[in-house]
Amino acid sequence: MATNNTSSANPRTEKMGDVLDALSSGIAKTAASESKLEPLLVAPKVPAEPARQLLTEIMLADRWVCSVARLQRWRTVGEGPQYLKIVGKVLYRLKDIEAYEEACLIRKVF
Repeated sequence: MATNNTSSANPRTEKMGDVLDALSSGIAKTAASESKLEPLLVAPKVPAEPARQLLTEIMLADRWVCSVARLQRWRTVGEGPQYLKIVGKVLYRLKDIEAYEEACLIRKVF
């Protein structure tokens, strides 16, 4: 009363194997025919920061690599670039800073 449980002896298992083979070959053909799409890297549209026309004394000290105290001292003795005082806050116009930097430019004479 021994039974043989091989796939060739069971027609149902054989049919299922044929169906699975057909499905896997169809999937492989479909995957091969589809073009491979590269993921698009889309940067968010962030508007560029507008150029600052007014700088605080901290920003100017960072630009010139000096201390805020030096800028404050220059203001008390009348040195340095022109500045604005608006609502108690000291601000420097960018055009005044650039003009001061140009005036401080040293040209070597040979």
